[in-house]
Amino acid sequence: MASCESAIWEYLKKIEPTPTQKNGAVRSHNHLRDILCTGQYANRIKTSYLSGSYARDTAIAPLDDVDIIFVVNPQAWQTGLLYYSPPTPETILHSFANAVRYRYPNSSVKMQRRSICLQLNHLDIDVVPAIDGEPSGQMIWIPDAETGKWIKSSPKTHSDVATSINKDRGGNFKPLVKLLKNWNFNLPSTANLKSFILETMAARLFQNVGIPTLEQGLLIFFDFVAHLNGKAKAYSWASKYGISFNWWAAEVFDLAGTGSNLVANLDVERRDKFVIHAIRSRDKMIEAKNALRVDTACARVTEALRI
Repeated sequence: MASCESAIWEYLKKIEPTPTQKNGAVRSHNHLRDILCTGQYANRIKTSYLSGSYARDTAIAPLDDVDIIFVVNPQAWQTGLLYYSPPTPETILHSFANAVRYRYPNSSVKMQRRSICLQLNHLDIDVVPAIDGEPSGQMIWIPDAETGKWIKSSPKTHSDVATSINKDRGGNFKPLVKLLKNWNFNLPSTANLKSFILETMAARLFQNVGIPTLEQGLLIFFDFVAHLNGKAKAYSWASKYGISFNWWAAEVFDLAGTGSNLVANLDVERRDKFVIHAIRSRDKMIEAKNALRVDTACARVTEALRI
């Protein structure tokens, strides 16, 4: 059997954010964090930290989006009433939108459902205001303008989980997630999933299953998707690790313990198309595993990854 492990690692370099992209992101998010904590907001913002795939080191090129959590003191929005009531999500979002616009008068600033998007020439930065949910700072509440409610979230836990799995799997987890995200990105627009759903599925799986090599990790993940959907599989699976991905139930719960089902609104047709593409890629990885020549094996891996 031939192995394409070295070729996969070389391909991984091509989908990594470039040093220029990384340096630009660092300069831009540090400047925003500094400039927003001035003036009226100096006493309103308690702390800030990075979130999302950029913070978890699972982002792929082009690096065009960075998320920043700004933990605020909600009492700073007190209206002068005798009793305290927390500000509404819309109040906080409008306030942050105005603050960002004031500091970036020549840039596009858009208020979104749960964040403010600052569009720079090279990067979008999502500003996410939040309220502490517990003394440890792990759990936070973020605003949802559509529902008018505060939603529980834990970006720090997401980063901690990814780092822990990566350490336990010999540094193979985060590179494998990047490969899967790039594969998912290359799927038809009617078949791909949100990248955080894909990463959570991988995290639930590889918390429990080893990643001997990236080549084997790809095969394992694709076969696991087939198993979740009740399709023919190459491995004997003893568990679905808390995931349901079949016609009667779709459940991928947030690993941070917020109780959020990430696929609650996933379209059935999209899910089924995603599974079909995963099975096709699984079969290509099996062909690569059984190939006698390295060039043949690498060709099958290329097809599996939709390169």
